[in-house]
Amino acid sequence: MTLDLSRIPESPGVYLMKDESDNVIYVGKARSLKKRVRQYFQNQKYLSSKTRTMVMHIADLEYIITDSEVDALVLEANLIKNHRPRYNVQLKDDKRYPYLKVTINSRFPRIYLTRRRLMDGALYFGPYTSVKPIRRTLDIISKIFGIRQCRKPINGSASRPCLNFHIKRCPGPCIGVISEEEYKMEVMRAVRFLEGDTAGLLKELEEKMYNLAEAQEYEAAAMVRDNIDAIKNLSRQQTATAGTDDRDVIAAAEDENTVYVQLFYIRNGSLVGKADFALKRSSEEIPEALSEFIKQYYQNSPVPPEIAVQYEIPEKELIMQWLESKSGRHVRIHVPGKGDKRKILDMAAKNAEMSMKHAQLKGEPYESALEALNQLKEVLSLGSLPHHIEAFDISTISGSDSVGSMVVFENGLPVKSEYRQFNIKTVTGMDDFAMIAEVVSRRYARLVREQEPLPDMILIDGGPGQVSAAQRSLKELTLDIPLIGLAKRHEHIITSKKEACGVIILPYTSGALKLLIQIRDEAHRFAVASHRRKRTARLTHSELDAIPGIGKLKKGALLEHFGSVDRIRNASVEDLMQVKGINKHLAERIVEHLKK
Repeated sequence: MTLDLSRIPESPGVYLMKDESDNVIYVGKARSLKKRVRQYFQNQKYLSSKTRTMVMHIADLEYIITDSEVDALVLEANLIKNHRPRYNVQLKDDKRYPYLKVTINSRFPRIYLTRRRLMDGALYFGPYTSVKPIRRTLDIISKIFGIRQCRKPINGSASRPCLNFHIKRCPGPCIGVISEEEYKMEVMRAVRFLEGDTAGLLKELEEKMYNLAEAQEYEAAAMVRDNIDAIKNLSRQQTATAGTDDRDVIAAAEDENTVYVQLFYIRNGSLVGKADFALKRSSEEIPEALSEFIKQYYQNSPVPPEIAVQYEIPEKELIMQWLESKSGRHVRIHVPGKGDKRKILDMAAKNAEMSMKHAQLKGEPYESALEALNQLKEVLSLGSLPHHIEAFDISTISGSDSVGSMVVFENGLPVKSEYRQFNIKTVTGMDDFAMIAEVVSRRYARLVREQEPLPDMILIDGGPGQVSAAQRSLKELTLDIPLIGLAKRHEHIITSKKEACGVIILPYTSGALKLLIQIRDEAHRFAVASHRRKRTARLTHSELDAIPGIGKLKKGALLEHFGSVDRIRNASVEDLMQVKGINKHLAERIVEHLKK
């Protein structure tokens, strides 16, 4: 499908890239939609390999105009959350972290644990990574402040109180024992406690304990003493830091597939909690991932006045402007250079490294892959788990420089040292089926000849035609290896028994399908990279070398833009002038030379 980029406006807004199945594969924002979108389709040598792969899958695009770039940023984050595009950095939010919620906007507020933060006027503390300290805190609040735990409506006319009233864990608002004003005063004391203000509370409780002891109410004094000990124990778990400010501290570590983010919550100068997150690896650099994390995380989380980050992030000024409009106060994002703020940031970075190592030691990618392999075994009725999978793809342009690729996955993970490239030798022209047949035949004839172990399963990037061609090659070698294809358009699994093909349709949420897509896409990526290297090597010496004024850089720019000398030969002067460094005079010279 040819994309019409001429109608895209200069306005700020958001663009949605779609594939052939109308799935949103990328969401981006721009100050100028026209300029930003055009960058994807011009001078692709400046794009990352992942972006070039994405561009190959773009079949359509939509855009939404906004009033400002800040509005575009907010809309972009919402659309990423809704569509979860495969080429965007994504915060894995399948695990909801717990908060403490204070319903201060109700007549008789409650304090309780929740895993969903809403914009409902309530106060939220957290998020926290463990429920145990929250429940301990709630128990202390219940003992000291007597905040009600029941959910029933309070009108002061109940016939009798609940058990909590009798054990002195509720002041009895349901029966009118305490007024709304008095009750809310206790709630605000509890809020100050949650904010870290324990010094005043401890002094007050100590005075109460001594007074009770002097009045010889030893049992009551002992209960107050236990409350004091509980508060002190909770306070000892907080790591003191310099200053009295509130801030979030964000650091990250990365491996090949994931960025591990560590978030420290500093409140009133103390480390009161932390949370760890994982981002699906999409961008090449940690600063870009941190920028995307901040945009997604603070959509529904409290915004502190200061955010300390490990690296300078892209779009910092724009993000600060958005956070200020969201929180109604000044927000600073910066990289601490020295002192205690730098120390706490370094500690967050070490924790991020530890989270990454723990995830790797736990073998989370391995475990999820193993689960997907078990699904594959059931779906395809295999005799054993497909531990060793080999996948094939073909890359060619108009039948020239055709290359076959083979990638290897063991236990669901890529083994790049086993990847192989096949230069097509027996096929001329555009015959994809014959090329697949040749590559499969060469690969397994060699394994049989050298008595090497065969794979547990073969995956072909293609539909019934490619699968049938590969199956015929196996039959000629008298091999019976489970063979399937994965058709790009609808991601249907093409099965093969002898030369008959069937179809298996799995939901997009299936782990087995996700693994097959990952393997197929890796085979495609490797094929395209191999083809590009071969084409570049062949074109090192080309007809372009004979044109005066065309040097190495301009030749490379032309080939990168058009893909082949034949396409350059068919280009107009205006088309050639779209390439950087090619003016009208040089474009006319190229046309004249190649038309001879």
